Amino acid sequence: MKKIYFIRHAKSSWKDMGLDDIDRPLNKRGKRDAPLMAIELSKTIATVDLVICSPARRARETCSYFIEAIPPGHKIIRESVYHAWVDTLIAEVTKIEDHVETAFIFGHNPGYTSVYNKFSSDRLDNLPTCGIFELICSKKWSDFSPSNVSTGLLMFPKMFING
Repeated sequence: MKKIYFIRHAKSSWKDMGLDDIDRPLNKRGKRDAPLMAIELSKTIATVDLVICSPARRARETCSYFIEAIPPGHKIIRESVYHAWVDTLIAEVTKIEDHVETAFIFGHNPGYTSVYNKFSSDRLDNLPTCGIFELICSKKWSDFSPSNVSTGLLMFPKMFING
């Protein structure tokens, strides 16, 4: 079974309106949520073979907390993941080499919510910042499609934070 975890970047800052979107960093809440979610995910999985990350600063910063908790075999930055839509994200997954069993992909909404809804019978209105969902592929990555994929874990920061 192949497993991929779609991880939406943690909450980003809008403090400096002069920054390009791609350069926005995490805000205080993002810096709280990203390490928390990395630790929670590390309770479920111990290793990850491949990490794919959007080039956006907020995605890279979120990713850094996860690779500290669960060091990857390999990490790549993919321009195409930045604000990608469903078809682009699925295309990225189908490019993964078959020796990879577990992968993370760090990116953005609304694409991530749309991917979840494409593969799940449960409807999700919005994947929250630093939300995570798992898709499990029963075949090769190149066969990644609704007929070969099931949903697994779904978690987000409010599940672990009181108040």
